[in-house]
Amino acid sequence: MSRDKISEWSATAASNTDVGGVNINEGCPPSTINNAIRELMAQVKDQQTGYDNDNFVVGGNLTVDGTSTLTGIPTAPTAADGTNTTQLATTAFVQTKVGTVGTMAAQNANTVAITGGTITNTTIDSITVGTNATGAKTISTSNPSGGADGDIWYKV
Repeated sequence: MSRDKISEWSATAASNTDVGGVNINEGCPPSTINNAIRELMAQVKDQQTGYDNDNFVVGGNLTVDGTSTLTGIPTAPTAADGTNTTQLATTAFVQTKVGTVGTMAAQNANTVAITGGTITNTTIDSITVGTNATGAKTISTSNPSGGADGDIWYKV
């Protein structure tokens, strides 16, 4: 069998009896060694450039093939909506999820700002939004009850 790609080479040295069809078996003519080395160099260059379309496995953990891009800024395919696996998430996938959440400003010592949405579930009796140095902020369909000085109650 002609070994035309690096992936066709054997890890057992004695099994590599040709490279690209050039005989390198025991007893081969010395003149074929020059041609074999040239062929070997061409195959390594083809592997490096991806010209031979030969997958490349690194340490048994990473397979670099025609869909892998790991130069400069690594890229990956964006997962389909609803994907919940251990595969890597691209920034494009994350943006589709974060974009639907809305935004909430950081809570300062005595204020909280909520932007980017509305509360539509009015069957909730009470929601505690957060606390600050002086008390809790509660959104409720009921009239204020209980609490402590500094609490803020939003009736909806």
